Amino acid sequence: MKLTLRLYLGLFVLTTFISCQKESCLSTVCMNNGYCANGECVCPDGFTGADCSQQKTPTEIIISKIEVTSFPATDNGAGWDLTSGPEIYPELSLGNTVIWSSSIYFTNADPSTDYNFTLNPTFSLSSPNVQYTIRLYDHDDLDPDDFMGGINFTPYSSSNGFPSILLLDAGGDVTFKLHVSYAW
Repeated sequence: MKLTLRLYLGLFVLTTFISCQKESCLSTVCMNNGYCANGECVCPDGFTGADCSQQKTPTEIIISKIEVTSFPATDNGAGWDLTSGPEIYPELSLGNTVIWSSSIYFTNADPSTDYNFTLNPTFSLSSPNVQYTIRLYDHDDLDPDDFMGGINFTPYSSSNGFPSILLLDAGGDVTFKLHVSYAW
């Protein structure tokens, strides 16, 4: 009799506990892939708030690859180089300071082709809310490198949902895709 009573009492407590846990999350809505535990939202990285609806500002945005997806075919009607196509490379600036520049050039680059610059090691933008500039150059051995175009951009938006690719297209001759991840 005591064993049966203990068994019923144990089942009652367990059923009540499970039922209460389920009920405490019935009216809780967690957004952005958050989930409910004990009536409260558990938010994924990058989100906060009672319902996980607010984005956190990342501490840094990590760039793993820069794609050059378009650039001008000519330098105001003239070829970029005397006997060949341009040797392209991108660089990043914060204000007037160059913070990263590719040491790799793609020679005889064709404007109808995309070019991938894999950053190894990756490069971090530690001020996601400030304006950066990305520029494209034609490398020249004997003359100063030719500026091909650039775009000013702010890498973080409080409503973008943390995309893995940032498309940089200001409607000019150059466009870029930054392959990124985020740290909080």
